[in-house]
Amino acid sequence: MSKEEMNSHPMKPSAGPDADFVTEQAPPISRLRVIACYGTIAATFPYLALKLAWAAGSHIGVKCDAMENPTMVGANLATLGMDAAAATLALALIRPWGRRIPAWLLVFPLWVATGFIGPILIGAPLSGLVAAMTGTAGGEPRHDPADDIAGWVFGIVYTGFILQGIGLAIGFFLYARSRWAPAFRLQLWDLPTGPKFAAQKITIAGVAAFSLLPAGIHLYWAAGGTGLRPDLDQTWQVRLVVEGVFALLPLTGTVAMLILAGSRDARPARTTLAAAWLGTGALFSWGFWWMVCASLKVPLSEGKDMRGLGLVGGMMTLAGAVLASGLAQTVATALATRAQTSRTEMATAESS
Repeated sequence: MSKEEMNSHPMKPSAGPDADFVTEQAPPISRLRVIACYGTIAATFPYLALKLAWAAGSHIGVKCDAMENPTMVGANLATLGMDAAAATLALALIRPWGRRIPAWLLVFPLWVATGFIGPILIGAPLSGLVAAMTGTAGGEPRHDPADDIAGWVFGIVYTGFILQGIGLAIGFFLYARSRWAPAFRLQLWDLPTGPKFAAQKITIAGVAAFSLLPAGIHLYWAAGGTGLRPDLDQTWQVRLVVEGVFALLPLTGTVAMLILAGSRDARPARTTLAAAWLGTGALFSWGFWWMVCASLKVPLSEGKDMRGLGLVGGMMTLAGAVLASGLAQTVATALATRAQTSRTEMATAESS
């Protein structure tokens, strides 16, 4: 290959932190990506409108004055900011300035967002279907502070989350395939191995074993146990779905991490990477959320013992953070090694 041919090569590395993985000129943005991202932004509007109304003192969809509590006002503003961030991320996936954002600044919030929305995307429709089939989502007929929120509010909120999850998943997949195309061509034998990777492999295995503890507790709750959460009052059918999702999705991510750490063959790595991405994101996102909820005293959790959920959340947060760090290091090392190999081959071809 001549120098002129190399200079016109479409995969010529560009400058910057993603130099080894990003093409110099961005390919055209597909119509599907545009539709998915603008659909995601539109899906945030009802939730944002509700949160703004509640923060302003409105009682729309609420049968009590719980939203006037200072802690609830702060919580509403925080969750409003989270959903506004999701809309901003969706916009970044289709605008030229989105490709100039450092990888970590885009990947981390998207990992958190997909990890948070993933269980909702799976669990909300299933639990709603089960509740409709069994006639009720509750167990013992007692007052729950959440009953003070109108049913249509839950419908709007969770429908919006589901649509956001679908839109972000499609948009980010298409964006990542465009910006980091080599990651989608990785095979398991491209992933790092050898003595330098041994310590990381041991860490992943140890944390994976540790993550079985919160997964086991969720399975215990799914089977009807009330230890650490004496106030669980869902029907056993709904609890089986909800707690089952929170156990099996992170467990899937943990198994995927073990495969990434130990298997080295010609199989494509993208499906395993996607499972690890979603599973570790669910571990971290929901674990952190439960820790925050357990530490706050708000009217909607009045009378509930949140300590057990906070404890499990802490274990999930720790496991998710460590496993995600291993995932990021594994992919970055594999891509850097592959890029270096490509440069070496091009230099050899030029000199021959």
